[in-house]
Formats: sequence, C-alpha cells, structure tokens
Amino acid sequence: MKKLLLVLVGLIFLSCKQESGLQDDLYKVVLDYQKKNPIPTDEEIKKKTPFINPKDEKYIFELIFDKQEKDTLIHITLEPRGVKQVYNPYGVYSDINLKPTYIIDESKIGKNFIKEYKKKNLDKFTFKDFVINDAMYPEYIYKIKGEELILIDSIRGNMGRK
Repeated sequence: MKKLLLVLVGLIFLSCKQESGLQDDLYKVVLDYQKKNPIPTDEEIKKKTPFINPKDEKYIFELIFDKQEKDTLIHITLEPRGVKQVYNPYGVYSDINLKPTYIIDESKIGKNFIKEYKKKNLDKFTFKDFVINDAMYPEYIYKIKGEELILIDSIRGNMGRK
C-alpha cells in the first residue's frame, strides 16, 4: 500500500512539473532559487521595509534570457514590482512547486528550455501605475552550455537572506 501511494505521489509530482511549461533543467534551477529566496511574508516586509505597504507589492520570480557576444545567459531574481510589460514578457509559469514566474525572452533564445511560450495571468502581477521600490533580491546568473545550465555568478542585492 505504501509503495502504491509513493508511486501515485511521484506521478502527481511529475505531472505537475511537466505542466509548468519549463524544461527540467530550468525548472530545477528556478526551484532552487525560489527555495533560497522565498517570497517574503507581509510581516517580513513590514520589518525590513517599513515604508512599503505589502499591498503595494506584486512578487513574482523573473527569468531573463540574455545573449552576449559568445554566451547565452539566464538571470533569475525575485521581482517585488511585478511584471515589466515593456519587454513583452511571457508567463505566468507556476505549479504545485513552482511559485509564479515570468520570462523575458524577446528573441526566444531560451526555446530549448521553455516548452511553451505562454501569456497567461500576467495582468495579475502588473501595476497600472509606476511603483517606486528600491528592493533588490539576489540575482543568479547562469550560462547555457549546450543543454546544461552553469551558475557563473550571483549578485547579493539589498534584500538577501542573512
């Protein structure tokens, strides 16, 4: 009975993961970032940034695909100011494990890591007015080498965990 239950839980996990729209390697990297840099609670926001009203925040994880001269990079961060509509973003990618995430990939250079470029629920994470907020969460930068993602740098930000 326990084995059957474990198999069913595993199948549910795999089916949820596959529905995220992200390939496995990218999915794992984003989950790792999200575990290390979770969306803060309202109480944490009030403690760290008492001048910011938690209701004025629209936390979403942001992935940016960036083509350099020789390299393709992925930047991952937590964005408290919501979706940057000016960059024609894709998303919202989420499932039982993956917190809301959106993607900036104007030239679709990340097509090997994204199963589906979707435009769904972005408006829930978009402000109509300009929001001033200087909170910067850690940014992880990965280099794409074939089908592999290699962490090459991380930038601490001013809201990092201690």
